[in-house]
Amino acid sequence: MAKRWTAYKMAITDIVNGNFTEDGFVQFGTLQVNRVRILGTVVSKFISDSKKYGFFIIDDGTETIRVRSFEDQLDLVEKVKIGNIVDVIGRIRKYEDEIYVIPEIVVIIDNPNWEILRKLELIKQKKEMPKTESKVETKKEDEVVEEVIEEEVVEEKLPEGQTTLFESPRQKVVNLIKELDKGEGAEVSKIIEKIGDEKVVESVLTDLMNEGELFEPRPGKVKLLE
Repeated sequence: MAKRWTAYKMAITDIVNGNFTEDGFVQFGTLQVNRVRILGTVVSKFISDSKKYGFFIIDDGTETIRVRSFEDQLDLVEKVKIGNIVDVIGRIRKYEDEIYVIPEIVVIIDNPNWEILRKLELIKQKKEMPKTESKVETKKEDEVVEEVIEEEVVEEKLPEGQTTLFESPRQKVVNLIKELDKGEGAEVSKIIEKIGDEKVVESVLTDLMNEGELFEPRPGKVKLLE
């Protein structure tokens, strides 16, 4: 079972102006945050004519952020209206220069006092949060992680077509999809065969689908969105 990260209550400004890491986290004090809980007012909304993509933008008084959904969870966007106060739980993602949220839960709040309560919670949380560790200590931890990753990658057998030991599992899967897709999508079974680890492939495919980068044109086949 994939690890379910804690959803931290955060001000939107701390998300969109935070340090977004390559592995999908935002640095928040001493925390590495992957899932967030944000509360604000819906100021804009859009749903595509094809009903395959939609988003709304919320403002919590500190900044705004886009909450993006795709076909399988478009109902989370459809149910909100401009002016609604919403409490959103979701995962942080980044595309090009924009940090946004893929929602898991969207609750419409009727009582505006919840906004005041959330602001007070965030003020208290910041006061109680431990100070960020020194850069020297963080660098040492990063070096240890990099050494472990390098050791694991060196032991892996390289799939066909891979030319570097430092290609991430995500990039391996993406490259194979591009290689195997002759127009109607790439067969998942062939991707698993070439990668050699079914769990890794399923995890990467799930992330890509949740991010709207991938879809299934038919069962057992996947295709990247252009």
